[in-house]
Amino acid sequence: MTKPPKTTKPGSNTDSSRPSGGDTRNRGESSTHVPRPLPDIERPSGPDTLAPASDASGTAPHRPVVITEMPTATSNLADATRMISWPREQVDQLFRIDNTGLFMDNQDNLYADLGAEGIFRVETNANDQFQVPLPFAPGQAGPILKKVPGQPHWRIAIPGQVNPVAPPAAPATFEVIAAHLAEKLTKPDSNGLRFDKLKRAYVDLADGGTVLVRKNAQGDFQACSNNESTLSGPVLEIIEGMTLWQRKLPDAIPEPEDAGPGPSKRPRPQEDLDTPGQNADTDITASNPYLWASWGKTSKPVSGESIQIGQLFYRILPKGSLTGHFPLAFLEHPNFAPGRFEPFERMLQELPSLQPVIALRSTPQVASSAIRPFSKPLTDHVGDVFKSFTPNTSRAVAKRLFEVSSGSLDIDGSGMARMMQALRHWEGKSSISVKGMGDPMDLLPVAAGSAGPTRRVQLHPPGSNMPLQQLNLSPETSPTWNLFKDQLEAPGRISLLLSSLLSQSNYKVFLPSGEGLGLNPQTLVFKRDNHQKVYFLKIGYLTTDTLEIYHPNLPELADPMLHRRIGADGHQALLAADARGDVVWLIGGVQHLPGADPTVFIIKER
Repeated sequence: MTKPPKTTKPGSNTDSSRPSGGDTRNRGESSTHVPRPLPDIERPSGPDTLAPASDASGTAPHRPVVITEMPTATSNLADATRMISWPREQVDQLFRIDNTGLFMDNQDNLYADLGAEGIFRVETNANDQFQVPLPFAPGQAGPILKKVPGQPHWRIAIPGQVNPVAPPAAPATFEVIAAHLAEKLTKPDSNGLRFDKLKRAYVDLADGGTVLVRKNAQGDFQACSNNESTLSGPVLEIIEGMTLWQRKLPDAIPEPEDAGPGPSKRPRPQEDLDTPGQNADTDITASNPYLWASWGKTSKPVSGESIQIGQLFYRILPKGSLTGHFPLAFLEHPNFAPGRFEPFERMLQELPSLQPVIALRSTPQVASSAIRPFSKPLTDHVGDVFKSFTPNTSRAVAKRLFEVSSGSLDIDGSGMARMMQALRHWEGKSSISVKGMGDPMDLLPVAAGSAGPTRRVQLHPPGSNMPLQQLNLSPETSPTWNLFKDQLEAPGRISLLLSSLLSQSNYKVFLPSGEGLGLNPQTLVFKRDNHQKVYFLKIGYLTTDTLEIYHPNLPELADPMLHRRIGADGHQALLAADARGDVVWLIGGVQHLPGADPTVFIIKER
């Protein structure tokens, strides 16, 4: 028979730290079974740790071991899943984003419905794709999702652990000097430069602050610090008409893709614009047209215009004059409100993901697609088509187009639609032009000059940042430049040079045959294949910065020698355009100032 257990009276000095009956649990701990016993764990030593006292025999007592339940793989997986998923039975607590299969919680987290797999958190990766985050597995990328066509569901397109895309390098930062030091500098001169006692140059930034600048090897001013020998700051340029400076936009770099919307099969009678389509062949959001989904808010904005998509409200660009004409809206990114040209162009250069997107709507509350309008800065859109334009001219044209599109310095939805359509037309992707914006030549204002029998027009230097008054072309981009640059005053040379430059910019030039090319006054007629306008260009050679325009004794079209100077095809095209009122009268040629390189200019005569 088993002996009854021995009882210990209170106050006994019997060692109670030794567990009885081989039990390795602390008293009071649960007796839950564990898959396997854990080894003894040494207690940490240190000043805050009490060492166990020895018994009377000098032998240290056996230390108790705390046993906890070992988590199973199943519980780990369940905990991890709960971190990135939402219970389907509680889906009504989420805000539905129309029929996109996307939802948002009240903390602006985005979720995607994966059907039988569940509802999972998603984030946007560097490739503009929706990806499930794995916060419990740092450094491991989660699966990439793709929309199921025609269904409000998503599926796994690429399983987890993919090679992450490195984000673009952050733009160089400014080292702004202290305000009390800036107060000691000279006032800005006409070039916006300020100086200290050591004659070092500083400029005031449009975004605020004053920075030290030095000229780099290319002759541009670049932000720097006192203790660096190699310039590391951003390259700067002055804002025309101001003494403030900003980051300089880079020269145009041709790219194979464009992000303009797809053409419609029929124009709308109210406005000469295409309706952007869902299958835009070069749209950079084609792989994921729902990047705008997380821009919504649960409550309607108290100011500005907005639309409702599903259960969320999205801020939009003011519609402008085209309100009600098109089933589209431009959704604004929460971190960028489009306004004037300079910040808009800088956004396209540095953070193009902040640009508005077009949301096509079949009903006021349904977004069927979204298109990001531009894949590059507006200056690059212009420069990639009109390859002979100087960088300054491309930028001046882009700015003029931006402002004319809305009829204001600030862009609105109608202006954005017109600007997109104008660029598509210039790029040859649409036969529909926007009235008054069919070509950069159409944007030129009539050249201002002195009154009187002879009108004198002051020309601007090719590198000027003045608003659009003239077009400057880079003669060295023409393959004929090296042949003609030393013989520009020879008969027909300037006509051939300008013909080559215009052809590079996708104009069709009507050249006469035989001796007609060398007849004076030299004249070129040219047009674009998808545009009604015909351009009549009088050509000359100028060695000053002032152009003198004389009234002709005989109207140009009445000149009996005109057909020989411009050729039969050009003469026929000119007469037909004149009957429609579609002739644009230009003056241009080569300007060769003393001590400077020759340049090519074009102004609008009338």
